[in-house]
Amino acid sequence: MKKLLITLVMTTALAVPAAAAAHGGKHHHWGWRHAALYAKLSGTGSLASASGTIASTKLGTGTFTSAVTTTGAAVTKTFDRGTLSCAPATATISLVGTSTVTANLTGKSCTWTPTGSTTSAGSMFWGKSATMKGFLAQKSDGTVKGAVFSGVNHELLRRFSVRLEDASHHTGDCSHH
Repeated sequence: MKKLLITLVMTTALAVPAAAAAHGGKHHHWGWRHAALYAKLSGTGSLASASGTIASTKLGTGTFTSAVTTTGAAVTKTFDRGTLSCAPATATISLVGTSTVTANLTGKSCTWTPTGSTTSAGSMFWGKSATMKGFLAQKSDGTVKGAVFSGVNHELLRRFSVRLEDASHHTGDCSHH
């Protein structure tokens, strides 16, 4: 059940922004305006330190670097299919394209380890600031994908907030309110 939940949260987090990007970030259904920023990230590393490329509606193509730092104690829950461990965290994500944007996000990072394994199957950070939201997902093969967005896309930001809220409740941590 928990593996399904994490897979669903990670897939949804990746799919929602990807759907917006598929239409150049300005499709009327998503409500994008020219002031909105959306950047899709793809690279290598870990949640602690990753780098790679961006494709952005506002910044064009370019590069990113990111660093996630755990800021508190982890809450760990074990289920029949594995162990989920989540902790408060912050991330600094720097996007360099036609200009440079830095996002300082506060949220949480989670790691899923399947039953019978000694290594993580993947980790994810998601968080927000007053003006930006974003996430990073690391697979066990060292690839990192994610997105950073801000602006007037209220529907996308609402969906992100709902997923963040849902994940917090399922991990037993409701402190991000």
